[in-house]
Amino acid sequence: MLYANHHAFYDAQILGYLIEVVLGRRSVVWMEELDHFPFLAVLGARRFPPWDPGSRLSTIRETGRLMAADPATTLIYFPEGHLHPFDEGVLPFPDDRLQRLGRVLPPAQWWPIVLSVTGWNEATPSAILTGGTSHRSPPVAARAELQRMQASLSAPVRPDDRLLLDGRPGPNERWDLSALRKVFTR
Repeated sequence: MLYANHHAFYDAQILGYLIEVVLGRRSVVWMEELDHFPFLAVLGARRFPPWDPGSRLSTIRETGRLMAADPATTLIYFPEGHLHPFDEGVLPFPDDRLQRLGRVLPPAQWWPIVLSVTGWNEATPSAILTGGTSHRSPPVAARAELQRMQASLSAPVRPDDRLLLDGRPGPNERWDLSALRKVFTR
């Protein structure tokens, strides 16, 4: 079970890459708006619309079955409940939210992750992740833990940090159209 802050549309895809490609495990994520982006089901997204409690219950049961059948299956969970700007910090959520979830899902390791996406205006933005210590049971002070971890992301990237995936250079770094200068010069 991975629980994280949620401030970028691509959070689940980034964490899914971490879980599936880097760690070699199956990932599942509950998504309110899966009906709008059905292709994300291929990446492990499951329906979790707030207006449909029956669908949510079905998704919780399906996730429990997947985790029981394969303990390496990892649920990516955003306890804040919705997408919001990183600068807002970790939004409040009920203190017992993870404990309630722990009662309906099979036993799992609970791993906190905080991520920040920087450089949105660049051709290759960066996603910076930090992971905390995993727990055998749902943590009681999950929000405080995520807040502490988010504060640590304000530190600059260190040379010994691990690069998980490197993007390709943007068009401004790949293309040289200077040969066309004569065509467009008056």
